[in-house]
Amino acid sequence: MNLDNLFKGMSISSTGMAAERKRLDVIAENIANANVVATKDGGAYRRKDVVFETILAESSGATEGTIGGVRVKSTDRDFETPMNDVYDPGHPMADKETGMVSYPNVNMAFEMVDLMTASRSYEANLKAISLYRDMMRQAVSLLEG
Repeated sequence: MNLDNLFKGMSISSTGMAAERKRLDVIAENIANANVVATKDGGAYRRKDVVFETILAESSGATEGTIGGVRVKSTDRDFETPMNDVYDPGHPMADKETGMVSYPNVNMAFEMVDLMTASRSYEANLKAISLYRDMMRQAVSLLEG
């Protein structure tokens, strides 16, 4: 029996946990920078989003196209959501002509929902690993007789 296949379920869930951890880190960065109007790149902070991709199984016994987990493909800046322009002529970063300040395109309600879904996905993968471990424990106890 191939031990790689024996622990495949645990391996797949662990890739999901690692990907969701990265997603949680990016969400935390978005929340922390929700009011940053001047970055080193110039302009207001733009929220980031994590893009996942599936990992195809590479073992010789795997069926073609078999999913072997998930990973972070990229962390992209959100250029589709418009920045939040606020009229504040007294602000040091205000446009001299219009008095508008460009604030980040971070929507706290969206970030909190994203945070909850990432957290729940992480917990689901952790639960799957725990259940898999319990099944393995029961199998060993049955074999011991």
